[in-house]
Amino acid sequence: MMDEERHPAAEERTYDLISRAEQGLVITTRDDQNDFTAFLDAARVARRSGGRLRLIDTGRFSPFELEWLAEAGADLCTSDEARPNRFELGLLAKSCARGDAVIAYFHHGILSADSEEIPTSLGFLAEAGRDGIDVHISSRERARDLAALAEIAHVCKGAGSRLVYYHHGSLDAGLRDLARSGGWIHISDLNLPAGEQGALLADIAAEAAASGSGLVIHLEKGLAVETVRDLLEAGAFVFFKTPPADWRSSFRSLERRARKRTLDRRAYYLYLDFLP
Repeated sequence: MMDEERHPAAEERTYDLISRAEQGLVITTRDDQNDFTAFLDAARVARRSGGRLRLIDTGRFSPFELEWLAEAGADLCTSDEARPNRFELGLLAKSCARGDAVIAYFHHGILSADSEEIPTSLGFLAEAGRDGIDVHISSRERARDLAALAEIAHVCKGAGSRLVYYHHGSLDAGLRDLARSGGWIHISDLNLPAGEQGALLADIAAEAAASGSGLVIHLEKGLAVETVRDLLEAGAFVFFKTPPADWRSSFRSLERRARKRTLDRRAYYLYLDFLP
């Protein structure tokens, strides 16, 4: 079989990867798009050029290889599906710390047991956060215990990591406590039933801003102008998925104002315009 590095398609992918790294860009790519050596070179080049390599871990590489990549400066985006082993995660977190890289862990599965050793436990996530791992979790497929997440967010905040939560469904007063504990919260206005806007959202935004985290509102169908203005004043990050249709409208000035508030990459998993 022809060696991957000598395969024309592989060579072209490697050239493209290194070229983008030399431009100082933020590159997000899966671990199956190039070989280990190409990723290692790209991580080093991106670091020298002021960019970042963000590697989506699907389990293809060994923990040892990921440690090398992290120490070279590659940010790791992994999950309970790719890295369910607590010991491996701890080693990767230490390698990221040595390489001044970020490790983000998305938890898809259930949360039930209290053990710190299995990825279905709240204790597992709390220990991951204590190790400096950014923990991401969504309620799209499963309802989540907001009080338990608030405890994990508190642990993450103390360790310098983050708990990032993607909320789907009706608003819950528990979101205020989660924000107060330092949790980052994403909400789409598509998930907000009529009447569940305004005051509670602004309270959550204010609590998050005061704790050093943030409420991120993804505008798709559009909230009232007054609500968006109140959210911005409360410290929320408002992301317009599409620019206002009427450029002369009040929304246009609000959109310009919202765009001035930059959301750093640790506040979302992979892509800002995707709500998992």
